[in-house]
Amino acid sequence: MTVKVRGILMRFTDYQSEVTVGGDTVRAGLMDLCDKFPGLSDVLLDRTGEVRPTHLLALNGDTLTPDQLDSPAGDDDRVDIVTAISGG
Repeated sequence: MTVKVRGILMRFTDYQSEVTVGGDTVRAGLMDLCDKFPGLSDVLLDRTGEVRPTHLLALNGDTLTPDQLDSPAGDDDRVDIVTAISGG
């Protein structure tokens, strides 16, 4: 599958906006992404290994809830990670 990374997260992927990862679920793909770019895991995941709520995930354009991370995903699928930006 391909993971599309945007915004501030790109600095953790060597500024690659698209990364090909392995795994047969969205969660497995995200874990592979974090294995490839270890600094990303501290920003993307919380202490329990779950995706932080500041990140929105979508599989082929469909928004995923945290309980849908074990959804099947294959080579032709795309996972988008969008990070909420705060400020004032």
